[in-house]
Amino acid sequence: MYSSAVKEKKLTFKSTSVDETIRFGKRLAALLSPGDVIALVGELGAGKTTLTKGIVEGLGVLDRRVVKSPTFSLVHKYEGCIPIYHFDAYRLEDGEEMLDIGSDEMIYGNGVAIVEWADKVSGYLPKECLKITLTAVSENERSIEICGYGSRYNKIINDLL
Repeated sequence: MYSSAVKEKKLTFKSTSVDETIRFGKRLAALLSPGDVIALVGELGAGKTTLTKGIVEGLGVLDRRVVKSPTFSLVHKYEGCIPIYHFDAYRLEDGEEMLDIGSDEMIYGNGVAIVEWADKVSGYLPKECLKITLTAVSENERSIEICGYGSRYNKIINDLL
C-alpha cells in the first residue's frame, strides 16, 4: 500500500492528446526496472489504459494494440524487454481477490506491474510505488499527477523533470 509514511514527491503535467499521453508512457518506461510497481488511479475514460499502452510500447512490445484493459481476465502479461503485468482491479470486491490470482508473485517479481484502479486494492500494493492519477479535463486534455513513494520512485520523478 502506498503510504504517506514513505516520503512522497509529486509532479503534475497536462496531456493534450492521446498521442501525448502515449509519449509520456514511453518516456516513463525508459526509467523503469524489474520490480517497479505503477498504481494507476482515475475514472472511466481518464486514460489509464492509454498510458499503459505507452509504457508497454516503451518496454519493447512492438504492437501497442495488443494492450487492452484486462477488466474480465484481471491480468494480462506482455513480453517486452522485461515482463509486464497489467492488472485491472475494477471488478474486484477487495484486494484478497488479487492475491487469489497470484498477484503478489507478479507484483514482487521480475517484471513491471501496472495496476489500473489501484485505489480499490491499495492495501495490497507495496508501500513504495509510483502512483499516477489521471483526470479528464476535457475531451482531449488530461491532468496527470505522478506521486513517488520511496527513494526509487522519487528518482524516477526527478528524471522526468
